[in-house]
Amino acid sequence: MTGMDLFMVTIVVPDMNDAIAHYLDDWGFALHIDSRHISGHRWVVIDPGKGAKLRLVEASTDAHRAAIGNQAGGRVAFFLNLDDFDATVSNWADKGIEVVESERREDYGRLIVVRDRYGNRWDVFDAAVSTSS
Repeated sequence: MTGMDLFMVTIVVPDMNDAIAHYLDDWGFALHIDSRHISGHRWVVIDPGKGAKLRLVEASTDAHRAAIGNQAGGRVAFFLNLDDFDATVSNWADKGIEVVESERREDYGRLIVVRDRYGNRWDVFDAAVSTSS
């Protein structure tokens, strides 16, 4: 198949403003869009820098609230390559981002597993090692 590009994924959060602050201030992501959708819902898109963007959706039902932090059923939900792995991971530690699996090396590269404020698990790769392996 050609002509396809996964450009956005949804993260359900308990509070929109808290989530924006978390992903911008703690993770170093950028705010791409913060507007109102034609439906009246707040439309917030966070940009990690490359690849797919994150659409934040504020939970408004019990089903939404049940999905917070469990969007992949307890498995890793998101995968992130870092251009400067050591500096970014050190900065995240200073910001209190939880490392749930310490650094290790796999056939496909060096990685850690972290958890965001809401419980979502992220595999975080050293892009320099991951792309050269």
